[in-house]
Amino acid sequence: MNFVGARIRKSRSCLGLIIILAVIFSLTPGPRDQAHAVSPATSTAIAAGVGSTIGAAAIAYGLYENWPGRQGEPRYFDGEFYVGGFGGGSIIQPMNWNFRSLTRAKNVGIDPGVVGGIKFGYFTRAYPWFGLEVETNYTRQTLFDQGVTINPSLRRNDRGNIITGSWFIWNSSFKFMGRYGFLPDQEVPFGRLQPYVGIGPGFEVIYGKDDAAKNFSLEVEAGLRYMLLKNVSAFLEYKFSQQWQVELEAQELLVGGAEFRRTATFDVTNHKIVLGVAYHF
Repeated sequence: MNFVGARIRKSRSCLGLIIILAVIFSLTPGPRDQAHAVSPATSTAIAAGVGSTIGAAAIAYGLYENWPGRQGEPRYFDGEFYVGGFGGGSIIQPMNWNFRSLTRAKNVGIDPGVVGGIKFGYFTRAYPWFGLEVETNYTRQTLFDQGVTINPSLRRNDRGNIITGSWFIWNSSFKFMGRYGFLPDQEVPFGRLQPYVGIGPGFEVIYGKDDAAKNFSLEVEAGLRYMLLKNVSAFLEYKFSQQWQVELEAQELLVGGAEFRRTATFDVTNHKIVLGVAYHF
């Protein structure tokens, strides 16, 4: 009997590990053979594929743990899991672009965009205030046609123009989470109202017109969750993302009627505010 029990525990361990690895692997954007901007249709297909992978992993584990034949048996991961989706707005701060071997353009602006994403997380039972979370989100931003100040000057001009274009931004992250519970009751002993924070590394891909920039990032979030039901919550969340030394090739700058195409290097500071719902199991 001990041998059979050990085999069962080992099988559960393997299943849990496979699910976690599948989720983490699915959040990493795949390599691109050519540096061309991704179309909205392609982006939607990618998002649907990643979303279905995470959703399938979460549902599979939920069904496994709640299967009638397992009632009363201990769970391999003894804690609280959740899977959720969200949508909202994204704002990128004005940037200073350094055009390689050319000049520097100041305060390059990006129009506000929309963001949508999914997340999968876990809080331990022994320390219910501590958890882990993996997330992926997708943003579309517009680089609008604008005049900028350049330094040093080109062709005796200290003004130039940035050409309009679309940015498609794919962000994946892993965060350490902390939360606190207010308004506990019999249905939700930890508390229905849960403020929380998270911090961790991210990986971000910015698809421009002719190039894709891949960079690591710092990801921070702060949110407020309310348990509408025992297993369903709604949340409001602020997300902060910072990238340093992003490089996009073949960026266009118009100065005095002449067009220059150079690699542009800049930092990206992104603020997002989203609303979402999650299922907890």
